Order: sequence, then C-alpha cells, then structure tokens
Amino acid sequence: MARTHPRFATPDGGHVPCPTWTPPETFLRQERSITPDPIQATPPAVDLYDPTAGEARAAVYRVDQGRLPVDEVEELVLAVSETVTNALRHGRPPVRLRLWAGPDRIVVTVSDAGTGPADPFAGLLPAGNGIPGGLGLWITYQSCNHVSRLHGPDGFTLRLIGGAPYTAR
Repeated sequence: MARTHPRFATPDGGHVPCPTWTPPETFLRQERSITPDPIQATPPAVDLYDPTAGEARAAVYRVDQGRLPVDEVEELVLAVSETVTNALRHGRPPVRLRLWAGPDRIVVTVSDAGTGPADPFAGLLPAGNGIPGGLGLWITYQSCNHVSRLHGPDGFTLRLIGGAPYTAR
C-alpha cells in the first residue's frame, strides 16, 4: 500500500517522496470494496431486527458451538454488544444483526439506516475527549480479528469476524 507511506527508503539510507501518498484523512474516507466471505452467500444462522445488546450476545454464544477458542468468543461477544449498542444509540432504525458460522470463524454484520461515524479515525484511535464512554468502536477493533466498514445507499454496516478471517486460496 504505497498510498499510506509518504516516503520510501532507498538502498543508500535516504528517503524519497512517494508520488501516490494520500493523507490519512483522505485515505480513510475513500470507499473500498469488501471481499465477501463465502459463508455470507448462505442464509445467516441468525437474522435479528432491532436486537438488544443482550439478545446480540446470546446469539453469538448460540452460534459459536465450540467453533472458536473461549477467549475469542468472549472478545467477539463484547464487540457485537458494543456494535449493536452503537447502532441503536447513534444509527437510524432499523438495526439488523446477522451472523454466519463457518468451521473456524463467525462472521457478524450489524447494519442500520444511518451514515456511520463522520470521523474517519473513529474506532482506530481511542476517544480522547475526556467524556465517559465513546470507546465502543475502538473496543470492537481491538477485540475482532477483522473489522470492515461499508457505507452504502441503504445505510452503514460493520462486518466483524471472530476466528480465522477468510483468505482466498
């Protein structure tokens, strides 16, 4: 990703500017396609509208069935709970939670009809404004093996993956 590096190191120990460098604020605001996980082509194991955080946590536990190590399940449960809470608090109805389970991973999407966070750094840095709360998205990024954002015509979606993210072989 040369676009994320302002300079390149040269063999002689110097540095040269990268002609394709993009400032972080601009780079993070640009839409990127999300490679679908193949298990998302199947019907979800769970499909809930406007779930409570408790219902979301219970759904992850129900779908897990020993697929993930206990610590990874707990981290995914925390991330899903934070994501659903954020969608209910900051998004626009309806909030939709979908879960798919593969042999070595659980894929979760949480969608709402809102636009998602305006700050391109939301979730990538802890909130530092001194106000209690505001760490849900950051906790999500810290707790999941993979987090993807998707802004679409129908709203905003976060995709969370617990376990081994799909890699095309």
